[in-house]
Amino acid sequence: MKIVIDPGHSGPVEPGACAGGVRECDVVLAIGKLLAERLYDAGHEILLTRAGDIRTNGLAFRAELANANKADVFVSIHANSAVNPVAHGTEVYHYPGSIQGKRLAACLQARLVAELATADRGVKTADFQVLRETDCPAVLVEVAFVSHEAERQLLTGYAGQLAAAVALADGLADYFVGRAEQGT
Repeated sequence: MKIVIDPGHSGPVEPGACAGGVRECDVVLAIGKLLAERLYDAGHEILLTRAGDIRTNGLAFRAELANANKADVFVSIHANSAVNPVAHGTEVYHYPGSIQGKRLAACLQARLVAELATADRGVKTADFQVLRETDCPAVLVEVAFVSHEAERQLLTGYAGQLAAAVALADGLADYFVGRAEQGT
């Protein structure tokens, strides 16, 4: 399968959520690279929207990359944040009305919550640009909260990053098996 992995944000131009000296863009890039390695080793064709810091805060190119390459799925990886430091857990978004996006989101959510032992904040819909403009099933994953001290440690440690990548890879495998069984 052709999978586009989108480590959210860009680095210096738009780092995403920041807490405790940690930038969202850095932790999601680390998870994205680990996920890319696992999926490549499993025989998938992988495209990353970024492999390091980039000098743009634009979003359109992310969906355009997936569309131009006729990707089978698009996975945007993020770390959540909240003003309230006790907010925690994992949630995965899909575009409203996307049946395959909802199925993909459910597969990833289940694996992430099981692997990371995070609170299940559920599968949700959103009109995010990267979901709306991507032709293939697309999800935006909020792995955990960078603003929550314990989850920040999970997101910054290699073991936590690897666990997130493993969960995402397993969730994608679940999705592809289910899709094959449905004949889609």
